[in-house]
Amino acid sequence: MIARRGRLQRSQAGLAGAMLALWKVAAPFALMGSSRATAAGVRDRYDGSTMAVDMAVDWLLLNEDPRQPKQSEEFLRKNAAIALEAWKKFTAPKGVTEEMFRNEVLPYRNVDEPVDDWREGFYKVLSPHMENAKSLRGAVEDIVPRIFSELRASPEVMGKHTNSTPVVFKSNSTPAMMAPISETLRSGYASCTGSSILVVDGLRSVGIPARVVGTPEWNLPTGGNHNWIEVWTGEGSDDGWHFFDSADHNPVTLDKAWFVPS
Repeated sequence: MIARRGRLQRSQAGLAGAMLALWKVAAPFALMGSSRATAAGVRDRYDGSTMAVDMAVDWLLLNEDPRQPKQSEEFLRKNAAIALEAWKKFTAPKGVTEEMFRNEVLPYRNVDEPVDDWREGFYKVLSPHMENAKSLRGAVEDIVPRIFSELRASPEVMGKHTNSTPVVFKSNSTPAMMAPISETLRSGYASCTGSSILVVDGLRSVGIPARVVGTPEWNLPTGGNHNWIEVWTGEGSDDGWHFFDSADHNPVTLDKAWFVPS
């Protein structure tokens, strides 16, 4: 299950450098230095208004990875509006803070994968399963298996390229299979990086804070690297964050993985 390629090849800095670009800056919207970040905008920030979208886009621009291709304003505004809607409707009431929203819901890229326009289609497919979720943990356990099957089968996501077979793990697929739709869902397979990106994007689409984490190289003679997922449920641990491996997704078992001693 360990992809033995050492480092991702799509970024000159590789996986280690890409991991540094996970948008960890936590400057509040109101302190971003934009003329649009006014007191009225701060009052508006939760309602998905134009002002709130403006501030979310400003934050994305302020924290974008300069090594990656720039996205259009239309793309950024659409991404921000849907992210705000999901947060306000589903997860802000369950304790997801503004800082978590900025860092682990709003971003549209995880490492250095090509950018697909995934958020709207993912939201349409997965948001109905958030309607009756009693907890974020329950939502994660319900939604993650659906990410591997229902997204690929949906015209909302795939257009004419639907497929009823679920996405499967296939080692040594990085960096060929990383983009969530055009690569992983279209091909039907990915290794740890691509499948972790897919899961994180699916969770973010419904407002659940999630991130790709990992190691660029194991401290072993054989080397190799691995990525997995951290998700915030607000339960259990001191800070509410939990981990799981994308290969162990049906069922999801938080805080257990093949690389952690039992």
